[in-house]
Amino acid sequence: MAKIEETIIDIGKDVLVSLVILAIILGSLYAFSGRWPPMVVIESGSMMHSEESQIGVIDPGDIVLVQERDKDDITTYIEGRATGYRKYGQYGDVIIFEPDGETRETPIIHRAVLYLEYDDEDDVYNIPALGDLDYEEDWDINSPILQDVEDGEGLRGELRIYDYGHEDKTITISLEDKESSGFITKGDNNRNIDQDTGESIEKPVKEEWILGRARGELPWFGVIKLSYIGRTEYIPRNSWINFMISLGIIFLLPVIIELGSNIYDNLVLNEEADEQDKGTLKETANSGENEGSTNSKIEQSDREGEHLKSIEEKESKNDDPKS
Repeated sequence: MAKIEETIIDIGKDVLVSLVILAIILGSLYAFSGRWPPMVVIESGSMMHSEESQIGVIDPGDIVLVQERDKDDITTYIEGRATGYRKYGQYGDVIIFEPDGETRETPIIHRAVLYLEYDDEDDVYNIPALGDLDYEEDWDINSPILQDVEDGEGLRGELRIYDYGHEDKTITISLEDKESSGFITKGDNNRNIDQDTGESIEKPVKEEWILGRARGELPWFGVIKLSYIGRTEYIPRNSWINFMISLGIIFLLPVIIELGSNIYDNLVLNEEADEQDKGTLKETANSGENEGSTNSKIEQSDREGEHLKSIEEKESKNDDPKS
């Protein structure tokens, strides 16, 4: 009965420690993210850079942290291209936002290409970040307005950005019908920007629609949720393989650590035993040497005694008158 109670207490302690560790991890994620839940699972392949999953790129089945940030904390592709700032394999930040502010829709996670400032008085658009890139080499615009546009001010028409993204393609952005300020966004794996697809996103992304910017990546483990909700069609084949390998490592790791610990303990014990054996042999050798030295001294003393006795006998014979 006592052993059962001890076992229950030990299990209870282990569960409590596990819950405390889990609470610390979740609390740290919330503190970093500033929102709950602090992460999202990637469902589509719109941000992929190849047919296979890659670490450092957002792929279906990945889990990504969402960090709340203001508009001024978000670096666009255009700004990143000028400064060298990169995230997830390309210039600029990746943001998570509600399409056209619809809270009931699934949030979208795409790259912020540029920030568009709409001047409703002159019905033109300003993109100051373009002034840090080379006009005609990095971008140009087919504009009906005849003026100097190299600083990215007073734009209309069709904007072209050259060598865009991981495939170095040219993308076009229509500046004729946006009529509002906000972020222009695009999936790295999509042909067009979100606002020109004619689908769920029509307007530039306003600051209040943004849930946060993507930070970090836990690859493959989101396949658990996607399997549960039946959204597995976009998951790359190697994501399943890597996920199963990761699970195997996680389950085998405690066993490997335990085996390694036992092997190490045995090696240490063997070394200690060898040292003890060497010490014992040395003590035995020293004892033998001391014993031999003592015996030698005794033998030498005996010989000296016999020699003295012989001398005394000779002297006594010489002193005897009969002799």
